[in-house]
Amino acid sequence: MKTARTIAVVGAALCACFPAVAQTTTGTPGPINVAPPAISGRTAYVNQIGNGNSATVGQTASNASANIHQNGDRNSATVTQQGAGTALADLAQTGNDNEAGLAQQGSGTNALYLVQAGTGNSAIARQTAEGALLNGAIMTQLGSFNQMSLVQDGSDNRAALTQDGDSNQMTAAQTGVGNRLIWIQQGSNLSNLGIAQTGAQAIQITQTGGN
Repeated sequence: MKTARTIAVVGAALCACFPAVAQTTTGTPGPINVAPPAISGRTAYVNQIGNGNSATVGQTASNASANIHQNGDRNSATVTQQGAGTALADLAQTGNDNEAGLAQQGSGTNALYLVQAGTGNSAIARQTAEGALLNGAIMTQLGSFNQMSLVQDGSDNRAALTQDGDSNQMTAAQTGVGNRLIWIQQGSNLSNLGIAQTGAQAIQITQTGGN
C-alpha cells in the first residue's frame, strides 16, 4: 500500500539578498502515464539539425529502442541499453550545449522520455528494472543551465520531473517497488531537495520562486 505525505513549507526572504521561495509538497500525485513499450529486437534512430551535435547509442538488451532528436548546436546525448529486458529511450534536445546521459538495464522493462529545450541543461538517468511491471520516467527541462538526475532501481516505479526556469537542481532516487513521484520546479535557482523513495511511496512536489 502506498504511503502519502503532506508537507507545506514557505520560506520568506531573510534579507534583500535572498529571494523569496515557496516550496509546496502535497501527498498522492495523479497518474503518471508511461505505457509499456511494444519492442521486438533492437532499433536506433538519430536525427540531427545544427552543428557539432553528438549522439551515441549502445545496445545489447534483448529488445531495445532509442530515438534521439537534436536541433541546435553542440548538443550531446548518450544512451546505453543492456540486460535481458526491454528498454525504450526517447530524447529530444532543442537549443545549444545540452547534455543527456541515459542508462537502462535489468531483466524487466524500462521506458524513459526526455525533453531539453534551452541552453546548457544537463540530465542523467539510470533505470534498472527487475520485475514484471515497468519503470517509467518523463523528464523535462525548459530553460537554461538546469541539472536533473534520476535513478530508478526496482519495479513499477514512475517519475515525472519538470524544470521550467534557469539554474535549478533536482536529484531523485526510487528503489524498491511501486514508487510515484511528480516534482515540478518553476522559477530559477531553486534548491535540490534530494528526494529518495524506498518503496510504495507517493509524493508530489512543486517549487516556485527564485530569482
